[in-house]
Amino acid sequence: MKNAMWYLGFLSLLSLLFLVEGKPAFLCSLGFLSYFSLYRENDEMLEMFVGKAARNAFMYTMFSGAAFLAYIYLTGNTGLLGAALALLYGGSLLVCILSLFYYIRMGNR
Repeated sequence: MKNAMWYLGFLSLLSLLFLVEGKPAFLCSLGFLSYFSLYRENDEMLEMFVGKAARNAFMYTMFSGAAFLAYIYLTGNTGLLGAALALLYGGSLLVCILSLFYYIRMGNR
């Protein structure tokens, strides 16, 4: 489990596309850097913590995605769709990582 989680840190290399394309949406993938800190975790409860963190990220995606779609529909501004998708992607990644660190920290007490 720990090696598979550790390899997710290499997805942070996608942020290098910001230098090529110049679009700040690629910087959202810098959130994957924090997965490198999970390499030393040997806890058998890590799988349960990942499940809880993924649940939190799913709930963030569902509620904020519905809010973004409702706002875009009501205003008719489809130009915000790209920014909304970037916020969904980056936000769910951030919620998952922060939740995972919180559960690991509270689980060690």
